Amino acid sequence: MKIMFLGTSHGVPAADRYCSCTALEINGDLYLIDAGAPATDLLLRQGLNPEKVKAIFTTHAHGDHVNGILSFADLANWYYKKTSVDIYMTEQAPIDGIISLVKACESGEFHSDRIRFSVVDQDFVYQDENLRVSLIPTKHMAGQGRPTYAILVESGGKAALFTGDMSGKLERGDFPKIAAERELDLVVSEMAHFGPDHVRPYLDTCKAKDVRFTHVFPLDKMDGIRAMNGAYPFPVTILNDGDVVEL
Repeated sequence: MKIMFLGTSHGVPAADRYCSCTALEINGDLYLIDAGAPATDLLLRQGLNPEKVKAIFTTHAHGDHVNGILSFADLANWYYKKTSVDIYMTEQAPIDGIISLVKACESGEFHSDRIRFSVVDQDFVYQDENLRVSLIPTKHMAGQGRPTYAILVESGGKAALFTGDMSGKLERGDFPKIAAERELDLVVSEMAHFGPDHVRPYLDTCKAKDVRFTHVFPLDKMDGIRAMNGAYPFPVTILNDGDVVEL
């Protein structure tokens, strides 16, 4: 499993970082976790064919995690005609908006046979010949009554956890418990809604082989993250756009 971090910024893009978007390449097939960045453009810059994207999984419906789906769906609709993709979102309203705008741009035509949207819930499981994807509820938008999830990806005996966005300061015990319950090859955690000191108790019990932070804001948190490296039996590092991890 090759994991390519296309976008690692926080709620808005930065001069050197796009919004959240991660690509997985397995046996020549592609999958996306979130698509706040211009995913199609960034795949092309990596020499990857957007028509190879089999599925897009989203952690929640904030724009910095889903805005890139609009352009991806639009291009898949009229240009990348070999595309056959399942797009999993957490709420129906953004799906309706995306389809409506694509139709408006393309004279009312939308190829729902090739571009298949679905709303997920906490019982969602995706499995094909390459990977298994399951969801873990988080509380990032609990105050609004809106669903948010961490995403667990398993492939070839390897397991990677992507926390998505969590609640502020982790005061609700929102860090996914699975990180303490089983060995994971990689944990990718956000660092926009709490600080390094708030996450330390969860790293104390974490069974990961590798922990990487993304979605960092404000940037002065980076010093605190770097200070944690060496304090645990696993490396603790910061992700940048273009980073690649192979599991």
